[in-house]
Amino acid sequence: MLRQVFVVINDKLAYQRSFAKGLETSLFSTIIQKVKKVVFSKLGDEIGTYDFFEYKLSFIGDKDLNLIILFVTGLIDELQDIGPQLKKFNKEFLEFYGDIIQGDDFEILSDVLDPIVDGIHRNLKPKISIVGFSGVGKTTTTQLIKAEEIPSQHIPTITGQVATIKIGKLHFLLWDFAGQEQFGYLWEKFIGGSDAVLLMTNSTLENLEKSRYFLELANKIVPYARLAVIANKQDLPEAMKVEDIERLMGIKTYSMIAINPDNRSKMIRIIADLLDMDPGVSPLLQPMFERDQLMDEVQKALEQGELKKTVEIFEKISDICLELGDDSLALDFQNKSTKIKGMLESMKSQQN
Repeated sequence: MLRQVFVVINDKLAYQRSFAKGLETSLFSTIIQKVKKVVFSKLGDEIGTYDFFEYKLSFIGDKDLNLIILFVTGLIDELQDIGPQLKKFNKEFLEFYGDIIQGDDFEILSDVLDPIVDGIHRNLKPKISIVGFSGVGKTTTTQLIKAEEIPSQHIPTITGQVATIKIGKLHFLLWDFAGQEQFGYLWEKFIGGSDAVLLMTNSTLENLEKSRYFLELANKIVPYARLAVIANKQDLPEAMKVEDIERLMGIKTYSMIAINPDNRSKMIRIIADLLDMDPGVSPLLQPMFERDQLMDEVQKALEQGELKKTVEIFEKISDICLELGDDSLALDFQNKSTKIKGMLESMKSQQN
C-alpha cells in the first residue's frame, strides 16, 4: 500500500501526499539526509530502498537538481511493483517541472501532481483479505462494504471472490475466501500479498478456537500484514463479549453485526483504522480524526493536572471508539474515566 509520497528539492519539502500514517515529521529531516547521501553518492538514477520499522522506503533522485522523490509503503510491498511506479512519477514530474525547478518562482501545484499520485495509489492499492470458516459472515460483510443487497440466507462462497471498493478517492482490493475446509489448500495462495487480514468469527468459543488456524496462517504467509478479529453476530445470545474475544485471541477485535446495513460506515472505518489511513481521505473517517485530536488533548490535560477535563475527554473518546467498533478500547477509556472520577470524589470528601 502506498502510504506517503514526498518530493524534496534543495533539502526542502516541496510536495507531500499522505494516504495513511507513515514517517513522522520529527524523523523526516534525519531520514532525508540519509536517503540523500545514498542517492547522490551511490545510486545515480537507480532506485534505492530500505526498511524502516514497519515501512519500506523507496527513493530516486537527481543530483544536478538536488531532487529526491520518496515513496513510503508497507513492508509487504515488493520493489518490483513499487519501482515502475516510482520511475513513472519521477519521469512525469521532470517532464512537467524539470526546466523550471531551479527558478526563483518555482512552485509545485498539487492540482497537477495529486491526480498522478492517485493513479499510482490505484496501481499499488491495498489488498484486504477476509478469512474465516464457513457461515461466519464473510460474504455478508463483503456485500455490506460494497453496499449490495445482504443475503437473507447463507449461500457458501465457492473458492473466493475479489472486489474493488472505494474509500473516498482511494481503491482497495477486497478478497473473500471460501471457508469450507475442502478449499483449505487454496488459503495460503489467496492470503499472500495481503496488507490487512480480517479474521471473521461468529463470536462463539468453538469457532474462535478453530479460527486460531487463520492467525497462524497469516503470521506465516504475511507476517507484516495488519491483523484484526471481526467479532460478528454480536446480536446473538451465544456471542462472547468483544473484550473477552480480544483477550482470548490476543489481537485487536472489533464488534460487528454484518446483517445490519447501517453498519457499512462502521465496517469501512474499521478497515481504515486497521490500515492507519489518513482521516482526511474521506468524510466517513471523520470520527477517527476526532478521536486522534482528543487523544492529543487528553495528554495535555493530564500533563497540566486538569482531571475534570480529562474525565470529559476520556468519555468522548470512549463514545467515538464505540462508534468505530473498538469496544475494548471504549471500555478501557471508560474505566480510566471512572477511576479518575473516584479520585476526584475522594479528594472532595477529604477537603470536606
